[in-house]
Amino acid sequence: MIKLTTNEIADILSGQLSGNGGVMVETTSTDTRQAVENGLFFALKGEHFDAHHYLANAVEQGCVAVVVERECEISVPQIVVQDTRLALGELAKWLKAKLNPKTVAMTGSSGKTTVKEMTAKILQKMTVCEDEVLYTFGNLNNDLGVPMTLLRLTPQHKFAVVELGANHIGEIAYTTAITQPDACLVNNVAAAHLEGFGSLEGVAQAKGEIYRGLKAGGKAIVNQAFYYPQWQKEIGEHELQSFSYTGSDQDSYADFWAENVELDLSGSHFTLHSPQGEIEINLPYLGAHNVSNALAATSLAMAVGADLNAIKVGLEQRSQVKGRLYPVEVNQHCLLIDDTYNANVDSMKSAVAVLKNYPAFRIFAVGDMAELGDESAACHQQVADFVREANLDLVVSFGQQSAVISGETAHHFTDKQAMHDFLLPIISQKIAEKQPLVLLAKGSRSQKMETLISALCLSLGVSF
Repeated sequence: MIKLTTNEIADILSGQLSGNGGVMVETTSTDTRQAVENGLFFALKGEHFDAHHYLANAVEQGCVAVVVERECEISVPQIVVQDTRLALGELAKWLKAKLNPKTVAMTGSSGKTTVKEMTAKILQKMTVCEDEVLYTFGNLNNDLGVPMTLLRLTPQHKFAVVELGANHIGEIAYTTAITQPDACLVNNVAAAHLEGFGSLEGVAQAKGEIYRGLKAGGKAIVNQAFYYPQWQKEIGEHELQSFSYTGSDQDSYADFWAENVELDLSGSHFTLHSPQGEIEINLPYLGAHNVSNALAATSLAMAVGADLNAIKVGLEQRSQVKGRLYPVEVNQHCLLIDDTYNANVDSMKSAVAVLKNYPAFRIFAVGDMAELGDESAACHQQVADFVREANLDLVVSFGQQSAVISGETAHHFTDKQAMHDFLLPIISQKIAEKQPLVLLAKGSRSQKMETLISALCLSLGVSF
């Protein structure tokens, strides 16, 4: 953030200032447990909490001013606004426009965090210092996370890479209006968060909102395999580009496409085609779906000035993120793969496609997919059918709906410790016999399947 006085902030937020207008603010906070220096605290309200009750805690943590919805008894200046959540977004939008770094944004049903990481790595190769690229930390991609990301902007940032997520219609329209990207894309559309969106068409409508916030002269990028004509209204007169990796001849009609793709156990090798020319890429990310993610990242990075050399160096530098095909090597014969961040039908299939290619004893530890509403049973059956065709060596399931995926009562668990106790002897025996084994764990966030990986690592004496 840049230094601002409480007077200046009150003007930006059209708020009523009570107290000293000359107090200087350097950071922002929404968490009374977080220590800050010269911070501005936003007192957010939710269904089950009201931060107005904890203003004294915020001051103790270093906040020198607060943004509130009602005037309170507090020793620091306060700026009274109608809605503190919207005020947080307004300040972020103002700061983004003020500093105006080249900005890209992405959304999609899956892969958006990987695309964000890839894009950031590429753009870092276009700067003197990697800190000149701001990008979303973790998965802070909602109506609070996006503003908090943008409020980290400083004059040193030349690029911003912002991930946008949503679980209801209108959320991406809101966050993209704050972000105002120079280029943006929808990575894909799949059955995810159906309880909030109602249908696959609802998912597409929500994701397509990202094009609504493009800056004048910005580039709208689409995945050719997931293009919805209804997006054209949002795209309007903006320049349109496409990327595609389906393995068919239709890919070559896209602006960014891959040819001669060779998948192996360390990633993939392919020829990347772009408007700037072609280049050979050795991608250290597992699975065919990550070839598509690499094309998405390339299209975003090139839209804001990246060249082919930066593309190659950036894509070939792996940024490993826990929960996203994160490998944990127990020894040379045993590999655990943490793909537990979240799950929908498409990402489940992608994970299975990665697992089935390993020349090893292949174990799929799967948890329920959540927020699928009335389509939940059908979606779990789709995954079950795909898993059956993959002919894996062992499938175990956890939760309720996922029992259909393992298919055997003895292989379904409602207790994570019991699943661990079942798997550990099998893994230990394979290790003792020096037989290759790969276990991949996946499930929706609510299933916390990473705790299985963590427990197995603890029992096997490796760090996670």
